[in-house]
Amino acid sequence: MDKMKTGKPLAKENVRGQIDFQDVWFRYPTRKNEFVLRGLTLTINPNESVALVGESGCGKSTFVNLMMRFYDPDHGKILLDGVDIKEYNLHDLRKAVSLVMQEPSIFNYAIVDNILYGKLDATNQEIYNAATIANCNEFIDKGHLDALDDTPTGLISEMVNNKQAMIEALGAEKYDADLDVLKKLEEVEIKKGTFITMDGDIDTRKVRNIPGYNDLKLNNGYEIQCGIKGGKLSGGQKQRVAIARTLIGEPKVLLLDEATSALDETSQAKVQQAIESAMQRRTTIIIAHRMTTIK
Repeated sequence: MDKMKTGKPLAKENVRGQIDFQDVWFRYPTRKNEFVLRGLTLTINPNESVALVGESGCGKSTFVNLMMRFYDPDHGKILLDGVDIKEYNLHDLRKAVSLVMQEPSIFNYAIVDNILYGKLDATNQEIYNAATIANCNEFIDKGHLDALDDTPTGLISEMVNNKQAMIEALGAEKYDADLDVLKKLEEVEIKKGTFITMDGDIDTRKVRNIPGYNDLKLNNGYEIQCGIKGGKLSGGQKQRVAIARTLIGEPKVLLLDEATSALDETSQAKVQQAIESAMQRRTTIIIAHRMTTIK
């Protein structure tokens, strides 16, 4: 039976955000002889911000994995508002409890589409509000990523427009070979289609046709393509898009697993500003290796 579709419904708007770990013991399936958590008991109150700090292997990320129900404990209970999270519908649970990881998943679509993954029927106003709180508009409004269209179609256009100069630089044979590769990649991109999605499926929903979707006109920066694995965005930009995607779903519990550890000082400061805004009015658990990160 699909556990995403079974279990007690959880209305996100009714979630208070109290978390209780009661005598939780856990070991990973691949390491059956080694318990990571041994009788963990703690309570996190609604709207409270709690930091879990410690060296690698001490169980910080395990806490997140259990809270998201990527795994279930071997013994003990994890409660959300007094109810064992195993009783809730898993899809509903993961709407109420959201995770921002150290390496967020950014998809090869536009920024607006990546944010929409967090709430499939969001309006433009909701997209803009989430991006604002996540401190994304700094680079979206300026269109900093739009200097070069490096899609196959864009590169083909550049090659055709500069054909003679490129033949002189590469030679006719290399030029034709590169152009042929780009045309094949273009075919793949065309087959991929535009970003359309719905719960439990991919590429079946026309996002732009949602009633009320265009309640606010977004600037062209939102249509910037993020590239494969978000390759056109910096580390800090990817994190801020991921935070916007999380916030648009309005989770009641926010899990931040080393969300700034891979960033330089400047990017970390910008992401930290976004995190501080995101923490307002929700229960937040922050995972970090160093106490200085928390401070």
